[in-house]
Amino acid sequence: MNPVSAFFVRNIIVVFFFYGLAFFVLGLALLLAARRQSEYHFASAIRPLAAFGFLHALHEWYEMYQKYAALTGGYSPTPGEESLRLSVLVASFVCLLVFGITLLNPGKGNGWRVYPAIGGMLGLWAVSLAAVNIRFAPPAEELLAVGDALARYSLGIPGAALGAWALMTQQRTFRAHNLPQFGQDLVWCAAALLLYGVVGQIFVRPTLLVSSQLLSSTNFLQWFGIPVQLFRAAMAGVLAFYMARALRAFEVESQRRLEEALLAERRTGQERERLNAELQHEQKVLAELLDRLVDTQEVERQRIARELHDATGQSLTAISLGLRGVQRVLEDRDATTVGQLRELESFSTGALGELRRIIADLRPHQLDDLGLIPALRWYTQSFQARRGIACEFQLVGEAVRLPPETETVIFRIVQEALTNVARHAQAQRTTVCLENQPDGVVVMVKDDGQGFDTAALGHRQQTRSGWGLLGIRERARLLGGRCAIESSPGQGTQVRVWIPLSDGASGETDENKNRNADSTEDADSAD
Repeated sequence: MNPVSAFFVRNIIVVFFFYGLAFFVLGLALLLAARRQSEYHFASAIRPLAAFGFLHALHEWYEMYQKYAALTGGYSPTPGEESLRLSVLVASFVCLLVFGITLLNPGKGNGWRVYPAIGGMLGLWAVSLAAVNIRFAPPAEELLAVGDALARYSLGIPGAALGAWALMTQQRTFRAHNLPQFGQDLVWCAAALLLYGVVGQIFVRPTLLVSSQLLSSTNFLQWFGIPVQLFRAAMAGVLAFYMARALRAFEVESQRRLEEALLAERRTGQERERLNAELQHEQKVLAELLDRLVDTQEVERQRIARELHDATGQSLTAISLGLRGVQRVLEDRDATTVGQLRELESFSTGALGELRRIIADLRPHQLDDLGLIPALRWYTQSFQARRGIACEFQLVGEAVRLPPETETVIFRIVQEALTNVARHAQAQRTTVCLENQPDGVVVMVKDDGQGFDTAALGHRQQTRSGWGLLGIRERARLLGGRCAIESSPGQGTQVRVWIPLSDGASGETDENKNRNADSTEDADSAD
């Protein structure tokens, strides 16, 4: 025996330790990788290979313990201990077979193909062992040694061959996903596993089997100068090393998925920003159109009111005066005709009064001539007289003039709110409050009517009811304001609108204040 062979024989315990350690590291690396989410079938098939690594490491360390105990204390394993070692070895080879068959049959529902194949190989091993027992009737120790050799022949070598084949097919998958470097690592893994199975497992301990006497571990030591366990350990180390490198493909896959997710999120964010910009632009355009619509509406109201006052109103006034003149001429001649003329005059006077009310609703001259506060005081008094609902106007703060568009919007908000009270609230009393604040104006319309459920307000607006409140909100939004509606069944309703004012918009000269104060008294006697 040459010095190299003698060295390894003396340190066979160390060889067994690193042999088992290589498979343990392999099993641990595979177990950690199996927890990753991957689209590769390889990720779900490596669990049996991890189990093979752990079980084979346990088998080699157990055999290391047996040899260590034999060298230090003359230990001789019992048939029960050898049976346990053989069971662990067979289980490890079964896991290797499961790995190869599973990886060669991708897709769900193919697990049924594993069990018949494994059962057939286990049956072949058991039948061969039974045949040897019947033919030679060896002692238990010898029969267990034969079982070890047959397990390596019928389970270990086919399992390694299937595993190598499966790894070669999987490396093509990595190349198809543009990961050729990891496919090359799998080629090295397949080569190491094949050498481990075909060469490492064909040389077994000598038994009564002829093949084991020719291809024995003793002959391997004589032919190659190293123990077969060292060759197996070397192949296990190569397998573990290149498998660890190949498993980095999952990290690359995770990085790619992360980059794709970030890219998708970036695209989604850009699309969201684009849609938000379009929405803001459309909202701006819609607001401008609504602003123009309101301005056009107010101009048209003012024009119609002026034409009704100048043309139709004067015509009705002239007709009324003419009827009164004719009545005086005929007063002493024809009493019947005078009565008819008086009735026609009353109709004319009533039509003139109704026309003045329509003109006031279209565009009250108080709003243009006197300002918002006199116009609101006049309108609440007119509302109370026409609707029979007690209506009180309250002013909080100084009486100042506001920008014309602001005064118009506030007046229309109050007008719409009181119209809703008259139509829907069934109220007995309502209050209109205007409060001038440093940064804005608050207008509040409150009634003691039947109220409603505010939670259903959005649904009613979608079904073309509640558009009055929607109009109030839109008018407030035109000036950058806010509208809050508080109501509940049987508790009345409160509409509160806040309109912001730019710097200096709420301020006035003393002349304007005096004119506004004087106009308040004039509004009490306005038409």
